[in-house]
Amino acid sequence: MSTVYGPVPSWRLGRSLGVDVVLPPKKCTFDCIYCQLGKTGIQVSKLEETRGKLVDAERVARDLDKVLERLDIETVDVVTFSGTGEPTLNLELGKIAKTVRERIGDIPLVILTNSSLFHKKYVRENLDFFDLVVAKLDAGDNATFQAINRPADSMLTISKIFDSIKMLKQTINGKIALEVMLLDSANNQITNVQGKSLKNLVNKIVQVNPDQVQLEVPYRPPSESFVKIPSLEEVKLLTRELAKYFNKSQLQVYGYQEEYGKDVKWLFHESLEKEAVELLERRPSNTTDISRSLAISIPSAIKLLKRLVKNGLVTVEAREGKKYYFIRKKPSHQCIQ
Repeated sequence: MSTVYGPVPSWRLGRSLGVDVVLPPKKCTFDCIYCQLGKTGIQVSKLEETRGKLVDAERVARDLDKVLERLDIETVDVVTFSGTGEPTLNLELGKIAKTVRERIGDIPLVILTNSSLFHKKYVRENLDFFDLVVAKLDAGDNATFQAINRPADSMLTISKIFDSIKMLKQTINGKIALEVMLLDSANNQITNVQGKSLKNLVNKIVQVNPDQVQLEVPYRPPSESFVKIPSLEEVKLLTRELAKYFNKSQLQVYGYQEEYGKDVKWLFHESLEKEAVELLERRPSNTTDISRSLAISIPSAIKLLKRLVKNGLVTVEAREGKKYYFIRKKPSHQCIQ
């Protein structure tokens, strides 16, 4: 499997070429209830346990070179480190980022991270190579954090994450965006859009004072069926509250802004089936996503996905009236202590 996938159409970032420094099965320090990749296959509580088990810079360089032979890089808006787990688990992250930078020139380099390892100095140093660090912050209090993000390290607290995000902000060369997943649940048992949970979350966001705030909702099928998309009014309420502290350019809200941008241009495809599967391994997608990513027509994307379903590689699930396609798999659950 290639470590490079996409480009994927991102509502926040535009045409985003993905770099996966973890690779399947999913390895993460969290087991978030809303994760689009399903439950965490390998739960990691100590970063050092992944040493030597993840991809290195040479492999990423080879994979990226192959993709750049086929893709018009001028039709890519950003290169984003994301994929099947927490990218800061890779101890070679800084070296890999430097290697990628040598090949993409001035294109912004972005990383999506759950913020769980920022308290480690060498993780913060690895993040210096990125133009934008998109750091997860879904809760403002520990009870909500434990309920939503379900960290593998039982000793990890929201206060530790909050302090380490502020520490990173003071030292990093690039910018920091907070990625906030807004969600509700059946009977409101787990929520960050109501009551004290909402108030605590707003306070934490304001105290961090990031360069940007990205408000998302779980529009793709989540790992737990009880997760619900918050109401439009709840999203508007939080947006209005944050607008007191951040200007319009600093707030990105799903459903209000879309940065899908122009089309991607491929010089040629190695294999549409292979490229679609590698994308779906990292991101469940609908037909429009596949069409935009591979630069093929909607009818062609439908035919492609039907073939993958027929061959038993892909399954389908509905969410908010849209069909999303997933890799057919049953992850084995492990925990690295």
